[in-house]
Amino acid sequence: MADGQLHTGVHDDAVGHARPGTEAPALALRPVLLTGLFIVVFVGATLAGLRLYYTLTVDLPLMRPPRTFAQPQLQRAPASDLAALLRDQKARLSGYAWVDRDKGIARIPVAAAMARLAAEGDAGFAAPAQPEQVPPLGSRGGASSTVMSPDGQPGTVQRAASEVGRRWDR
Repeated sequence: MADGQLHTGVHDDAVGHARPGTEAPALALRPVLLTGLFIVVFVGATLAGLRLYYTLTVDLPLMRPPRTFAQPQLQRAPASDLAALLRDQKARLSGYAWVDRDKGIARIPVAAAMARLAAEGDAGFAAPAQPEQVPPLGSRGGASSTVMSPDGQPGTVQRAASEVGRRWDR
């Protein structure tokens, strides 16, 4: 096999199997130097143009004087502030208070809440019983006014699904 060929007789430039002697023996130095010189001249002309534009259009000083800021509002007595915060948190955790009197939501001490849960056992961790909610007529999932209900009336009577099933089972 000739130089430039690998283990096959295929001559293909795309995969590196060029025929020997197809490349130029020397690098053309003149185009490379001219390209480099063009790049240097272009960058220099661009920087000179930007400098000229900046000096003609910008008349602010390059450095602005530093601004003064108000002093930070620090705590006067951090130890007593921390003690007051801890005292307030402890009072909230160990006292009774209304959170929302209209809704009947109250805050009780943590120890009392734990004692109630312990007294109820596993039932204390069960979800509270939720009333069954029937969607209003015409809503998605609700009865339509044209659909007959189990008692023969148009969908005006709403019953829980458990009651409807019991009526048809009789």
